[in-house]
Amino acid sequence: MKKRKIKVAILSISSLLMISMTASAILADIQAYFVGVDPSLISMVLTIPALMGLVFAFASGPLSLRLPKKNLVIFGLVCGLIGGMVALLFGSTSIYVLLGCSLLLGVAQGMNATMSMALIAEYFVAEESGAMMGLQSAFVNGGSMVLLFTSGMLAGIQWQMSYLVYLVFIPAIVIVMKNLPMDHPKVHDEEKQTEKSAKLNVRVYFTAVIMFLFGAFLFVFQTNIALYIFSNGFGDASTAGIINTTMSAAGMLTGILFGRMQSILKKLIIPVSLLVGGLGMLLIFVIGSLPALFIGAMCCGFCMATINPAGTFLAANAVHSSISSLAIAIVTASASVGIFVSPILSNAVANACGGDITIKFLMAAIGLLGTALLAWVGNVIIDKNQSGV
Repeated sequence: MKKRKIKVAILSISSLLMISMTASAILADIQAYFVGVDPSLISMVLTIPALMGLVFAFASGPLSLRLPKKNLVIFGLVCGLIGGMVALLFGSTSIYVLLGCSLLLGVAQGMNATMSMALIAEYFVAEESGAMMGLQSAFVNGGSMVLLFTSGMLAGIQWQMSYLVYLVFIPAIVIVMKNLPMDHPKVHDEEKQTEKSAKLNVRVYFTAVIMFLFGAFLFVFQTNIALYIFSNGFGDASTAGIINTTMSAAGMLTGILFGRMQSILKKLIIPVSLLVGGLGMLLIFVIGSLPALFIGAMCCGFCMATINPAGTFLAANAVHSSISSLAIAIVTASASVGIFVSPILSNAVANACGGDITIKFLMAAIGLLGTALLAWVGNVIIDKNQSGV
């Protein structure tokens, strides 16, 4: 019964981890509203949460050794609620107000992305842990699907209205307060000694590099899909919301099946995930039609829902349990750095090629396919070195 309550709390947190992505459907509207503002500054409404996510993903690991995880989770949820409500009420006054709200959303994203995985690692073990991580990924994408669809529909009325979805933080706070136990971290002398002797290894760092590249290339889809739809006359913010919902729906189904896929593919799951994501981006570049966007969205959803739990599971199980939270934080933070860098990199490439937005999807396709190859080769080498072959 206790585990069931903990599971409910973790999944309620997880369902809100992609809520900052709701801004992807309204970027074109924000750019049209704030006339003359640099497009890169507009993109930061979507990418700043990743930057703050980096900071708080790193910080949440050490903090969880000194403060109850429940308090950290509630703090993150409250920051997300405040950020959303301020954006709803005052976001139209200045682009800098929206950016400030994005900072608060980043606190929620970084803190709870790490905490949700750390809670799974703490309360669930072995195969149960892997299955729970897959279920967590399903709820991340399922929640994202509902939130993106709802915010997209609200944005059809007025772009500021999309922030109404942030009211969902209120029931999540209530669920966490009711179901998540209050742990009291007490690191004894022998545990301190074990933690000091435990070290991060090459697999953790290599996984972090892969997660960085994944974030940098896959996030091209979220930051550019609304502008791509608008520039090609395929629709408006509602259309972008539906396509993002399709991505999340594919991710939700993938998360549910993650445990089975992991048992079949084992360490090939990350290269396969990146391969599918790269092919989806390539499809958008080559065909570029509205149906191609939907298929590409499904491929990207599969990639995101697979690589996040796979990378976290790999890093957490590569080290001693005493520093698994730190390993999880490093991997999560690396993905956040990649997400933050993504628009800077893709805009630079597009500008060098005459400002064509479609070239961004080619760059993402090449990047993801190259990262898939790197992940496969790298893990083979690490396995050989660890086995002494």
